[in-house]
Amino acid sequence: MPGLRRQRLPSAWALLLLPFLRLLMPAAPAPHRGSYKPVIVVHGLFDSSYSFRHLLDYINETHPGTVVTVLDLFDGRESLRPLWEQVQGFREAVVPIMEKAPEGVHLICYSQGGLVCRALLSVTDEHNVDSFISLASPQMGQYGDTDYLKWLFPTSMRSNLYRICYSPWGQEFSICNYWHDPHHDDLYLNASSFLALINGERDHPNATAWRKNFLRVGRLVLIGGPDDGVITPWQSSFFGFYDANETVLEMEEQPCPPPPARACSVGVCSNQTLVVPLRYNESYSRPIYKPYLTLCAGMRVCSTYRTTYRVAWREVRREVRQTHTVCCQGWRKPHPGALTCEAICSKPCLNGGVCAGPDQCECAPGWGGKHCHVVREAEREERTLREVAELRVRLDRLEQASSREKRQRGWAAQAGAWVRAVLPMPPEELQPEQVAELWGRGDRIESLSDQVLLLEEKLGACACEDNSLGPNLHG
Repeated sequence: MPGLRRQRLPSAWALLLLPFLRLLMPAAPAPHRGSYKPVIVVHGLFDSSYSFRHLLDYINETHPGTVVTVLDLFDGRESLRPLWEQVQGFREAVVPIMEKAPEGVHLICYSQGGLVCRALLSVTDEHNVDSFISLASPQMGQYGDTDYLKWLFPTSMRSNLYRICYSPWGQEFSICNYWHDPHHDDLYLNASSFLALINGERDHPNATAWRKNFLRVGRLVLIGGPDDGVITPWQSSFFGFYDANETVLEMEEQPCPPPPARACSVGVCSNQTLVVPLRYNESYSRPIYKPYLTLCAGMRVCSTYRTTYRVAWREVRREVRQTHTVCCQGWRKPHPGALTCEAICSKPCLNGGVCAGPDQCECAPGWGGKHCHVVREAEREERTLREVAELRVRLDRLEQASSREKRQRGWAAQAGAWVRAVLPMPPEELQPEQVAELWGRGDRIESLSDQVLLLEEKLGACACEDNSLGPNLHG
C-alpha cells in the first residue's frame, strides 16, 4: 500500500536476480520452449502479482518461452492473515503446477513470501522444487520499527510489541508470526505458532518429516543486503539474527536448537485449546463519491463524479484459538501465558537449594534437610579428609623435589619447587578467586591440625589401664 512504508519495489530487486537466472536454464541448451522449467513467484507483505510485472519482463527477455506464474493470492491487506492459512492457500495453487512439470520447478519468493515458501516446502511431501530463491526475506524473524508496523500498531514500539505479538490474538496477524524479540526468547519459543516451528526451535512431532521435505530442494539462494531498509536485522535474510545484546550472530554462529526435553512436560496435567471470541475496531478507507458537472465533447454538459477516501471505523468480530496449560497440584505456571509448570515449595530452599518438586528441595553438597537448612558434617569432614590426603601427596612430592633441587640449584630452586608442588596448577595460571580459595583451604587445614594435636594430648591423659574413658563414662 502506498504510504505505509518506504517503497521497496520488487522491480529494483529484480536486477539482483539477473546473475541467478542461469539457474533457470537446463543443463544443455535446447531450441524449444519446453526446455525451461516453470517459474513460480510468491509476493510479499502488502504486495500483489501486479508488483512483479517487471520481474516477469526480465525473465521473458532473458529466457524467452519460460512459463512464469505469479500467484495472485492474499494481496494487499489479505497478506496480514495468519501465515499457516497462507501456506495452505499457496500450497493448493503450487501443487498442480508441480504435477504438470515432472522435471521440476523454480520458486522465487519475496519478503514475507520467503517464509511462506519455506513452510510450504517443509509440509509438502515429494515436491520437485529445483531452485528456491529467497529474496529479502526475514528467515530468522523481524525485530525493527518499520512504517507498516507503525501503521498496524501505532501505540506500540519495538521494545514492547512482544506484548501484542506473543498473545493468542496477536498470532492471528502474519507480522506477529515471525516477530522475534531477542530479549524475550522464552515468550517467543512458547507463543510463536509459526517461526519457532519451521526453524526447529521448538519440538513438535513433524520436525523430522519437515526437515526431510525441505532438504529435497536442489539449490537454495538467499538474497539480501544492508540497504534493505525494512528487514531488521538485514542479516535475517541469511539466517543471521540478534543475540540478547542485539549483536548480530551469523548463521554459522547461531546456537543449535536444544534436543527435545521431556522435563518440559513435568507438572503439566493437561493442555486445553480454548476458542476465545475477539471484538475490536478496525480502520479502513471508505470511498466517498462527489458528483459534479463538466463540459463534454460537442459542448454538452455531462454529469460525472470524483472519488475521495476517508478513514472510517468498523467493528470486527472473530474467534481465536488459545492454548491453556493446566498444572497439577503442587505446580504453577511461571507466568500466565506459559505452557510449562514449575514446582511450588511452601518454604524457600536455603543455601543454594533448588525446588525440584512440590515441597521437595534438591540441596547443594554439604547441606540436607527438607529445606536444605541442616549441615551435613559427615560430608564436610569427608571433604576435609580428602584435602588432607591430597596435601600429604603434595608434601611427599615436595620432599622428593626439594632434595633433588637442593643438590642442583640451591635454596631458590627448592622454594620454587615447593610452591609448584603445593599449588594445583602453575602460579602464572592462578586466578584471584583461586588464590582466595587456596588461602581458605590453608586455614581449614591449619585448624584441623590444631584439633588433631588437641586430641593427641587428651589421649595421652586418658586412663586406659582399666579400659575406662573417664570417671563418668563407661564403654
